Amino acid sequence: MDTRGRFQLHLPGLLKVLAEHLYSTQRVGVRELIQNAHDTCVRRTMELAEPGYRPRIDLSCDPASQTLRVDDNGCGLTENEIHTYLTVIGRGYTRELRERLATDDLDASRELIGQFGIGFLSAFLLASEVTVETRSANGPALRWHSTGDEEFDMSPGNRTTVGTTVELRLKPSAHYLLHEQNLLDVVRAYTDFLPTPIHVENSHVQVNLGNPPWEEPDIEDACRRYVQRRFGEADPIWVLPLSDGTIDLGHDTLTVPLRGFLFVPKQSVVSIKEYGTLAVYIRKMAICEADQHLLPPWARFVRGVIDCPALQPTASREAVHQDDSFDAVCRVLEDQLSAGLHELATKAPQIWRQIAYGHSDVIMGWAAKNPDFFRMVADSVPLRTSRGRLTFPEYLSESGNVVYYTTHELGSLQDKLLAEGRDVPAIDASWFAVPAFLRSYAELHPEVTLVQLDDDLNALLQPVPTGQFEELVQLCEELGFAVRVASFKPTDLPAVMMYPADAETIRGVAAALDEGLIPDGFSGFVRDFVDQKQAERSDVGTIHLNSSCPLIRRLSSPEIPTARKQAALSVIAYFAKLFCGRMLDASQAATDLGAWQRSLDRLV
Repeated sequence: MDTRGRFQLHLPGLLKVLAEHLYSTQRVGVRELIQNAHDTCVRRTMELAEPGYRPRIDLSCDPASQTLRVDDNGCGLTENEIHTYLTVIGRGYTRELRERLATDDLDASRELIGQFGIGFLSAFLLASEVTVETRSANGPALRWHSTGDEEFDMSPGNRTTVGTTVELRLKPSAHYLLHEQNLLDVVRAYTDFLPTPIHVENSHVQVNLGNPPWEEPDIEDACRRYVQRRFGEADPIWVLPLSDGTIDLGHDTLTVPLRGFLFVPKQSVVSIKEYGTLAVYIRKMAICEADQHLLPPWARFVRGVIDCPALQPTASREAVHQDDSFDAVCRVLEDQLSAGLHELATKAPQIWRQIAYGHSDVIMGWAAKNPDFFRMVADSVPLRTSRGRLTFPEYLSESGNVVYYTTHELGSLQDKLLAEGRDVPAIDASWFAVPAFLRSYAELHPEVTLVQLDDDLNALLQPVPTGQFEELVQLCEELGFAVRVASFKPTDLPAVMMYPADAETIRGVAAALDEGLIPDGFSGFVRDFVDQKQAERSDVGTIHLNSSCPLIRRLSSPEIPTARKQAALSVIAYFAKLFCGRMLDASQAATDLGAWQRSLDRLV
């Protein structure tokens, strides 16, 4: 038997879904209530056309009664509007009004924000009970009250002026909103750009800006001030205002409405969690505080704020749908950012250089993955070298067309000096993006040759026969050092201490074992590995005496007394160990420094 039924709505169940799954934070409830208040003020402006009307929203809290109030002087509600819109989930007067205005007054329709007709329910994220006192210009004052179940109470109200007050008895989890500063933070995070003045705790000064920075006469200055207000960045390197963009669809073009700005902070913190993020607004209401997908992947050093009515918010209005409009906005953003950076590099190279120096690691990582971006930045990104930071043109001016690099971090001064062994700078390519960046450059410039030095820099130490240095070797061994003789540059460096490539790893694992940080199931296996390596003395350093150093050559002379040679070698060996800068904790460094000083005392 065929039947036709009607869906039933269980309001407590719906509110639980909203609280636990739709909205990610209770702060959204405040945003939605402010949005409703703003829209009703816009309605009053459009529908009543009263000379001298000045819209206003007030937020206040009462810690004693644990209540939060949102008051507006908008249109208010009639009894019919309460039944038709306030208590009908999914139907909103604002959306219907905007749709009516869209063909006759597009600018006015854009002032309205509401969309889904569910925003008022977010009040129950914050409150155990909600009271609405409202008075319409077309009806008497009314009082509406609900505790979030299927029924509500409505009775004559006491409000004497046109408008609405929503009073929330806050849940314990929302009591943080009873602190004025927390309330201010929510208002500024979500509603800074709303044109309706918002006041907190009866302040005479509105707490929201009222206009976004891109609508100010001096856009760049206003954007810089807003970056300080919103992001805490004192002075970004560069600000790029955004404008509407045109997309070529082949058979036609599409204009994407876009306002906002991008900026580059002074410095990146290189991290796998770092993205180019945007604060996203739709019709001046904050939707997403840090979208990670609108900017191109290579632009991780860029941040910004945009307002784009073409983007479609999700039901919670905390994110945007990744649809065709989203893709179009992505294209416009990439086009304007690429053009802005290209113009910057051409017309203001000193500013581009600041960007390149402050964000070189991030820029290199993405330049190697994006050929167009790579060609734009390849010659201006500084590389870390044994002679400081150099761009490719600066480096090649010293090395010809040969690029020397090591994947071993040039962390200590000793490493940097040894890397100079070929009389040209050596590039520190220990950051994972650098080798790919170097290869991309060589592919773009076939005349450039890449030469990778050995990871542990031992390739720069040329072994020589012990010969005349045999006595020095024996004396060093008596001091407890493993010794080799080699020739290397700079010749003023008498000795260096070198460790096997895995020495620091072995030491770190051994420390983890001693501290009980290795799981029991693996500790036995790991202990055997560490014991084997330590038995092989694979974590022990070796002193390399520099046969090219005039001091070492003089010490090899038989005319110098043995005791004096031993004292001098002790000074040299401990200096090399300290100069190496590896395998030393604070305690060991202090011990070796003491030994070095005692050797120096014997020498003098």
